[in-house]
Amino acid sequence: MIGTLITIHGLLRWVTAALALLVIARYAWGWLGKQSFTATDRQLGSAFAVAITVQFVLGVVNLVLLAINGAFRPAVHIEHAFYGLLATGLAHSLPALKRLPDASRFRTGLLLTLVSLLLVIFSVTRLRGSFFFGML
Repeated sequence: MIGTLITIHGLLRWVTAALALLVIARYAWGWLGKQSFTATDRQLGSAFAVAITVQFVLGVVNLVLLAINGAFRPAVHIEHAFYGLLATGLAHSLPALKRLPDASRFRTGLLLTLVSLLLVIFSVTRLRGSFFFGML
């Protein structure tokens, strides 16, 4: 069971990364193009926040199962969970920007999403040795 959950967690990483790249591209386009922040932009940011939250919760479940099975490595697993928590928090701070002007909302959302994605990449690389572990 734990192997299956870890595999699902690893595969969902790609969905989360794809959503992050989509949000980054859309927010950069909106900011540089001086566009209005629309409901679609908000929904895209929310979809990223939901995806990263699912990843975080699934990761916590994996950590509990690893601990039960005696495979928990505190140094790397707690670090991985900490960076996941930070990335999730950044993704969820996007709705707090709703009172900002559109340009600031796009710019700040872009930066928050970019930092969140970089934290995820760093965290996975520290845990697995590569973000593409098992793919290359």
